[in-house]
Amino acid sequence: MWHLDFHHSSLQVVTPRGQWERPLALGILDDHSRYCPHLQWYLSETTEDLVHGLSQGIQKCGLPRAVMSDNGSAMLADEFTEGLLRLGILHETTLPYSAYQNGKQECFWAHLEGRLMEMLGQVRELTLDFLNEVTQAWVQIEYNRREHREIGCSPATRFARARDVLRPSPSSDALRAAFRREVKRRQRQSDGTISLDGVRYEIPARYRHFRDVVVRYPRWDLSLVDLVDPRGGAILARLFPLDRTANADGRRALVAPLPAEVSTTEPSTPAAELPPLLKQILAEYSATGLPPAYLPKNPSPKQPEQGGAA
Repeated sequence: MWHLDFHHSSLQVVTPRGQWERPLALGILDDHSRYCPHLQWYLSETTEDLVHGLSQGIQKCGLPRAVMSDNGSAMLADEFTEGLLRLGILHETTLPYSAYQNGKQECFWAHLEGRLMEMLGQVRELTLDFLNEVTQAWVQIEYNRREHREIGCSPATRFARARDVLRPSPSSDALRAAFRREVKRRQRQSDGTISLDGVRYEIPARYRHFRDVVVRYPRWDLSLVDLVDPRGGAILARLFPLDRTANADGRRALVAPLPAEVSTTEPSTPAAELPPLLKQILAEYSATGLPPAYLPKNPSPKQPEQGGAA
């Protein structure tokens, strides 16, 4: 079983807009070994951030049998709960206002603040990118490899020795397709369209006789909309936004933002501001030759223009 939780940082980061914001860490912790499959900082606590981080943890280690989280809005959103169901993951939630039920995660946050954040306390102009790079090095070099007094060995050692109950990770496309909500819409017979969040989508001609249709989509990416079979859940067709000026039978590609590049160079923060222990951790992590073990969150894709009234 994995534990999931968000944590508000005690430090602030400066954004490209020149503003100070307090980031939030999404932490994933294995219940048996205390191993941390993934830890990443974000500027918000949304379902999109939760899915972005959990998908990376799944691709690193595999599909867990169950996850435990609190009752935050991101954890109870349709995209997240339905996605776990499609992946065969049991979702357990704690009682309201009962943080003690997720005590292992709370102890992890105390360790994060007492070790990593204390070492970064003297860093001026801390950025989200640098914070994430340092965090990956700290998790892989120190936390996962350091002896845990409760289990008598390091989390990485206990994780490796335990019986493997994880399932193989699906592909990136399969994970993106899983974490979507399923809704029912009434088809407008005059032009064969439906409305999703103020955007009109065309229904293929072979399904124009349907009075009601079921579609699956994530609210943060309106370019990923599929028409599905309400009985078996099979995907019938991809839906595209209404374009009155183009051929209604043609597929119109949406221009997606280029993926943010993950820098494998040395951090740009002046080395003099970092304590010796953190310098050693960064040096050991850099010596592995591996890039930072996280994917920066891309800006939300621009929603297609509305072609008709909702």
